[in-house]
Amino acid sequence: MSGDRADIVFTGGIVHTVDANNSIAEAVAVSDGRILAVGSNSEVNATAAPDTRHVELNGRSLTPGFIDAHQHFTGVGGAQYAIDCKAAGMDSISAIVEEVRKRAETQPVGSWIRGRGYDHSKLVEQRHPNRHDLDVVSPNHPVIFTRTCGHIIAVNTKAIELAGLPFDSPDPNGGRFDRDPDGSINGVCYERANGAFRAVSAPSREDLREHLIAANRADLVSGLTSVHDAGGLLGPPMDVATELVASDEIQVRLYAFATVNTMDHPLVGLLNGTGLHTGFGSDQLRIGAFKVMTDGSSSGPTASTRDPYHVDPDDSGILYWQQSELDDLIGRAHRAGWQCTVHAVGDQAIEQTLNAMARAQNEAPREGLRHRIDHCGITPPDLQRRVIEQGIVPAMQPAFFWEFGDGYINNYGRHRADVMFPAKSIIEAGGIVAGSSDSPVTDYRPLFGIEQAMTRATMSGDVCGPEERVDLDTAIRMHTINGAYAEFAEDRKGSIEVGKYADLAVLSEDIRQVEVTELRDLPISMTVVEGRVCYEAD
Repeated sequence: MSGDRADIVFTGGIVHTVDANNSIAEAVAVSDGRILAVGSNSEVNATAAPDTRHVELNGRSLTPGFIDAHQHFTGVGGAQYAIDCKAAGMDSISAIVEEVRKRAETQPVGSWIRGRGYDHSKLVEQRHPNRHDLDVVSPNHPVIFTRTCGHIIAVNTKAIELAGLPFDSPDPNGGRFDRDPDGSINGVCYERANGAFRAVSAPSREDLREHLIAANRADLVSGLTSVHDAGGLLGPPMDVATELVASDEIQVRLYAFATVNTMDHPLVGLLNGTGLHTGFGSDQLRIGAFKVMTDGSSSGPTASTRDPYHVDPDDSGILYWQQSELDDLIGRAHRAGWQCTVHAVGDQAIEQTLNAMARAQNEAPREGLRHRIDHCGITPPDLQRRVIEQGIVPAMQPAFFWEFGDGYINNYGRHRADVMFPAKSIIEAGGIVAGSSDSPVTDYRPLFGIEQAMTRATMSGDVCGPEERVDLDTAIRMHTINGAYAEFAEDRKGSIEVGKYADLAVLSEDIRQVEVTELRDLPISMTVVEGRVCYEAD
């Protein structure tokens, strides 16, 4: 560090160090991008030089920079350019169609019209929009709307033609199409049935640049300094992200997953003797986990459950793999040195995942495993015990309860809704649970996730599993040090301790004095990455 003299000092605040004891300090000194000192005002001021910047916190909270352990970084940026189906007034298919009509009048013919965030269960019509709805106003523009969960899309006829799919296409394994009475696909596509449309509608390089820059800005404004990109970045967007990191247009730290949903996905090739695996890169842009999609979404609902849905005794969701197939894929990634994670929401998918990970470790033992389950949704006590015994790190989304909790109770029954994302039970049993948003599925702001981890409240005022609510310190840890642990980086970030990166978030108030239901809207005053102020409120 520069002569042990601070570049910037923060004094007079409530410093949540998130150390092993959740210690509270009042001041922090930063030098050369690292934490130089943590303690009292006098101790920290003693490190100041004539040119040191002084930030007076005036009783505000200073926390480690927040870590989102499951976000879709490109999606967060892309959603800001799409039709926002969560905006006021977007509560019907007719409202969606009207917004498509407006875009069709202004966008070049043949360009994609995109929408994001509709929830068919909350639309007046109580169904998904389909190609017949969209064709009326967009015969010359391909249209793709992504449901809020990201697992179901609605497209128009032009999009189907560009994707090259016959209207009598069969359902793929691990996916399905909704159909007209004559059997032709109607534009509503579930899970693996999305693939051709995702490929043909991929954004241009210039669009990717805009999306990544927008995501970086949005995350910094929310206090995020690190993101685990759970799918979308590792692939063609990676070249663009690398350029933007090099040109300092991205400051958020990125831990990029290799995400696959079929055995012939291009990223499966990374397992074929390339030598590439988790950890390659820098602390700014690093290769993360090998992620396998194994079932549907919690809110679709398409999650794979051991027992049928409460709302439909003939439905148990969509499971992508046979056990032997998942065993093979996880085993290959495990042996190649990857951290493995699986998108598993339903209890059937979680059990299948635990089986595959246990087999991989038994056949090829490795030290220091931190395999993950991303989501780890419906997790009753028997599966909680296995998560702990196998040392799995779940990346959960407590933020889901607000938007989707009422649907969980309706679709799965209260007994299963109460054991969704059971962070408290797993943490109290000695496990480590990382907090995340899965944005743009729901709100990317970490303070929203912290609030929901504490309340588990739904929009209607119900609560999913009140016994799984955590306290403030635990909620903060989930969104800081536990996220760092989930990427093998707890020695470098995630807490405010001497020698660690100065990744910090200054809140606009003392978080302890804010009503829990108001945390989501608590503004961030400043976000610091490696000692550099990357966002500061006006």
